[in-house]
Amino acid sequence: MNTDNRAIQFRLDRIEELTYSISGNSAEIINQDNLGVQFLVQTFLNKEAKLVKLKVGAKYNLAETTILNLELLFVFNIDNMERFVNIDTENKQLKFNADLIPTFINVAIGGMRGVLFEKTKGTVFAKYPLPLVDLQELTKHNTFHVEMS
Repeated sequence: MNTDNRAIQFRLDRIEELTYSISGNSAEIINQDNLGVQFLVQTFLNKEAKLVKLKVGAKYNLAETTILNLELLFVFNIDNMERFVNIDTENKQLKFNADLIPTFINVAIGGMRGVLFEKTKGTVFAKYPLPLVDLQELTKHNTFHVEMS
Protein backbone atom coordinates (compact mmCIF):
# COMPACT_ATOMS: atom_id res chain seq x y z
CA MET A 1 0.00 0.00 0.00
CA ASN A 2 1.46 3.30 -1.11
CA THR A 3 0.65 6.23 1.17
CA ASP A 4 1.39 9.82 0.29
CA ASN A 5 2.82 11.59 3.34
CA ARG A 6 2.09 14.92 1.67
CA ALA A 7 -1.66 14.30 1.67
CA ILE A 8 -3.68 16.22 4.20
CA GLN A 9 -5.41 13.86 6.60
CA PHE A 10 -8.59 15.22 8.13
CA ARG A 11 -11.80 14.01 9.72
CA LEU A 12 -15.01 15.42 11.11
CA ASP A 13 -14.76 15.05 14.90
CA ARG A 14 -18.13 16.36 16.01
CA ILE A 15 -21.12 18.55 15.32
CA GLU A 16 -22.57 20.82 17.99
CA GLU A 17 -25.88 22.66 17.95
CA LEU A 18 -25.29 26.25 19.04
CA THR A 19 -28.67 27.87 18.36
CA TYR A 20 -32.08 26.73 17.24
CA SER A 21 -35.25 28.77 17.35
CA ILE A 22 -38.46 28.65 15.38
CA SER A 23 -41.50 30.91 15.30
CA GLY A 24 -44.70 29.15 14.38
CA ASN A 25 -47.12 32.07 14.46
CA SER A 26 -46.61 33.20 10.84
CA ALA A 27 -47.40 29.94 9.03
CA GLU A 28 -50.31 31.29 7.03
CA ILE A 29 -48.29 34.05 5.34
CA ILE A 30 -45.08 32.16 4.49
CA ASN A 31 -44.50 31.38 0.84
CA GLN A 32 -41.55 30.90 -1.50
CA ASP A 33 -41.73 34.53 -2.65
CA ASN A 34 -41.55 36.25 0.73
CA LEU A 35 -39.22 33.89 2.59
CA GLY A 36 -35.60 35.02 2.67
CA VAL A 37 -32.62 32.94 3.74
CA GLN A 38 -29.36 34.29 5.16
CA PHE A 39 -26.25 32.17 5.62
CA LEU A 40 -23.45 32.60 8.14
CA VAL A 41 -19.97 31.07 7.90
CA GLN A 42 -17.09 31.61 10.33
CA THR A 43 -13.87 29.63 10.45
CA PHE A 44 -11.81 29.22 13.62
CA LEU A 45 -8.30 27.80 13.30
CA ASN A 46 -6.31 26.31 16.15
CA LYS A 47 -3.00 25.15 14.75
CA GLU A 48 -1.67 23.70 18.02
CA ALA A 49 -4.81 21.62 18.63
CA LYS A 50 -4.95 20.72 14.91
CA LEU A 51 -8.56 21.86 14.71
CA VAL A 52 -10.64 23.79 12.22
CA LYS A 53 -14.01 24.77 13.65
CA LEU A 54 -16.61 25.89 11.18
CA LYS A 55 -19.62 27.79 12.49
CA VAL A 56 -22.45 27.74 9.97
CA GLY A 57 -25.89 29.19 10.31
CA ALA A 58 -29.07 29.83 8.43
CA LYS A 59 -31.81 32.32 9.20
CA TYR A 60 -35.19 32.23 7.54
CA ASN A 61 -36.59 35.74 7.41
CA LEU A 62 -40.06 37.03 6.73
CA ALA A 63 -39.69 40.71 5.89
CA GLU A 64 -37.30 41.92 8.62
CA THR A 65 -38.24 39.26 11.16
CA THR A 66 -36.24 36.08 11.75
CA ILE A 67 -38.68 33.18 11.98
CA LEU A 68 -36.18 30.32 12.04
CA ASN A 69 -32.56 30.34 13.19
CA LEU A 70 -30.10 27.43 13.23
CA GLU A 71 -26.38 27.60 14.02
CA LEU A 72 -24.11 24.58 14.16
CA LEU A 73 -20.42 24.09 14.87
CA PHE A 74 -18.54 21.51 12.80
CA VAL A 75 -15.18 20.52 14.27
CA PHE A 76 -12.61 19.05 11.91
CA ASN A 77 -9.30 17.53 12.99
CA ILE A 78 -6.35 17.88 10.61
CA ASP A 79 -3.52 15.51 11.50
CA ASN A 80 -0.83 17.44 9.64
CA MET A 81 -2.08 20.99 10.13
CA GLU A 82 1.35 22.48 9.40
CA ARG A 83 0.96 21.32 5.79
CA PHE A 84 -2.41 23.04 5.54
CA VAL A 85 -1.97 26.57 6.87
CA ASN A 86 0.70 29.07 7.78
CA ILE A 87 -0.32 31.65 10.37
CA ASP A 88 1.58 34.94 10.28
CA THR A 89 0.49 36.57 13.55
CA GLU A 90 2.74 39.57 13.05
CA ASN A 91 1.09 40.57 9.76
CA LYS A 92 -2.29 39.02 10.67
CA GLN A 93 -2.37 36.84 7.58
CA LEU A 94 -3.31 33.25 6.83
CA LYS A 95 -1.83 31.32 3.94
CA PHE A 96 -3.56 28.10 2.96
CA ASN A 97 -1.54 25.42 1.21
CA ALA A 98 -4.66 23.49 0.26
CA ASP A 99 -8.22 24.42 -0.56
CA LEU A 100 -9.93 22.55 2.27
CA ILE A 101 -12.14 25.36 3.57
CA PRO A 102 -14.62 25.11 0.65
CA THR A 103 -14.74 21.34 1.21
CA PHE A 104 -15.46 21.88 4.91
CA ILE A 105 -18.15 24.47 4.10
CA ASN A 106 -19.77 22.05 1.67
CA VAL A 107 -19.83 19.30 4.32
CA ALA A 108 -21.23 21.73 6.91
CA ILE A 109 -24.00 23.12 4.67
CA GLY A 110 -25.06 19.59 3.73
CA GLY A 111 -25.06 18.58 7.39
CA MET A 112 -27.06 21.66 8.33
CA ARG A 113 -29.57 20.86 5.60
CA GLY A 114 -30.11 17.41 7.17
CA VAL A 115 -30.45 18.81 10.70
CA LEU A 116 -32.95 21.41 9.47
CA PHE A 117 -34.94 18.71 7.68
CA GLU A 118 -35.21 16.67 10.88
CA LYS A 119 -36.06 19.65 13.10
CA THR A 120 -38.78 21.03 10.82
CA LYS A 121 -40.68 17.80 10.16
CA GLY A 122 -44.38 18.39 10.73
CA THR A 123 -44.04 22.19 10.59
CA VAL A 124 -44.74 24.69 7.83
CA PHE A 125 -40.96 24.95 7.35
CA ALA A 126 -40.81 21.35 6.11
CA LYS A 127 -41.95 22.72 2.73
CA TYR A 128 -38.92 25.03 2.59
CA PRO A 129 -35.70 23.02 2.78
CA LEU A 130 -32.42 24.88 2.98
CA PRO A 131 -31.81 26.11 -0.56
CA LEU A 132 -28.75 25.39 -2.62
CA VAL A 133 -26.07 27.99 -2.13
CA ASP A 134 -23.31 29.36 -4.33
CA LEU A 135 -20.23 28.06 -2.51
CA GLN A 136 -17.92 30.67 -4.03
CA GLU A 137 -20.21 33.49 -2.90
CA LEU A 138 -20.52 32.03 0.59
CA THR A 139 -16.75 31.59 0.83
CA LYS A 140 -16.27 35.31 0.10
CA HIS A 141 -18.25 36.16 3.26
CA ASN A 142 -16.43 33.66 5.47
CA THR A 143 -14.56 35.25 8.37
CA PHE A 144 -11.42 33.68 9.81
CA HIS A 145 -10.37 33.65 13.45
CA VAL A 146 -7.18 32.22 14.92
CA GLU A 147 -7.45 30.56 18.32
CA MET A 148 -4.46 29.95 20.55
CA SER A 149 -4.25 26.87 22.77
